[in-house]
Amino acid sequence: MSDQPWERDRQFRERRDFIPEYSVDELLLDGVPEFLDYLFYHNVLDRFCWLLKLHYSDRETVKRKRHRLDTVFQWFGKRNFQFDRAKECLDPVIEREQIEYHLTKGWLNEAVRSDPLQPSYLDAGTTISSESGPGSGGMVSWNLVQSYYGVYEYLSCLVKCLDHAVDTRGHRKVVRGFSSNLLGRANGRLVFYPFNMTSRTPDRDYIPPHPDYLKYQYANYPRDPRRHIGDLEHEIERAFRLIDGTHTRSIFDFLYELRLWANYTGVRALLKLDDGGYQNFLMRNIAMVLFFVGGMAEFAAICALGEASYLKILQGFARDYVNRHDRFASNKFLVPFYIRLRSYKHLRIVTGPIDFIIPRSGDPVQFIGV
Repeated sequence: MSDQPWERDRQFRERRDFIPEYSVDELLLDGVPEFLDYLFYHNVLDRFCWLLKLHYSDRETVKRKRHRLDTVFQWFGKRNFQFDRAKECLDPVIEREQIEYHLTKGWLNEAVRSDPLQPSYLDAGTTISSESGPGSGGMVSWNLVQSYYGVYEYLSCLVKCLDHAVDTRGHRKVVRGFSSNLLGRANGRLVFYPFNMTSRTPDRDYIPPHPDYLKYQYANYPRDPRRHIGDLEHEIERAFRLIDGTHTRSIFDFLYELRLWANYTGVRALLKLDDGGYQNFLMRNIAMVLFFVGGMAEFAAICALGEASYLKILQGFARDYVNRHDRFASNKFLVPFYIRLRSYKHLRIVTGPIDFIIPRSGDPVQFIGV
């Protein structure tokens, strides 16, 4: 990172600044200028996911860059999920039907966008497996849209836990209202770093102290080894400022704009994208963001409804949907919300029985020490 703050501030003021110089991205953009928006979304999403992986991984994992979705999420839950703090921001009026409605729609969208499930889904490092990844069964543009719908439903579940009176019909209204009004209340209670970062960061209340080992060069951003986690935070803030609107913007505004682009103006660019690496990393990153937003929504639901009610809702969804579709029923260890449930059980966030998700196949999921 430069020692001159003004040198940093004069960069990342337009989308082109998010394309690293002398990179494959730059060569691609020189040949196909209409890929500018795609590369902006791709690179911002990748930076955001590296904030997650760096902050919520142990030293050895950071050094080797062998990050995993399951273990990163467990560190996320272990450091953040505290019932007493979470309950401070809950609405005392609980609308169980609305919470269940949005939560189950989130599960449905996440399941559909994750098909076909493969063990490589859990690999969140710097390599891409030759196996087809989650969501590779459909078009990239539709996968992005489906993923966004999952995020939106999980966000609506969070919103209903925070304020039952909010009307969750209308994507733009929900996203903007959350970023501008409810995120501050949920910060550090139900919404955690880096999902609490906004276009008005750096506010140090939103950025927790990082592990000491992130100051070493091995913890720098793999796609640009000159940049460390503080640089990525600065760039995320700048990226959020480039999202349409004068309100406070967050990752949810970014995903809303990405969805509009993928659904409409970006379809032709995505059809031209024939590099499997770009597509696979994009799929992996959007899956990771959806996975963590789902986790925060589920934690909010557990706090608001109680563990027994949450498990009853999930067991009902398992009976009515997962168990009726063999591609999910025969891969239960890889169903995203089952991975999270097993993480809650491991971390003692959930203590009741979860026998209904016992799978037929082997177990690729790993667990951190508690």
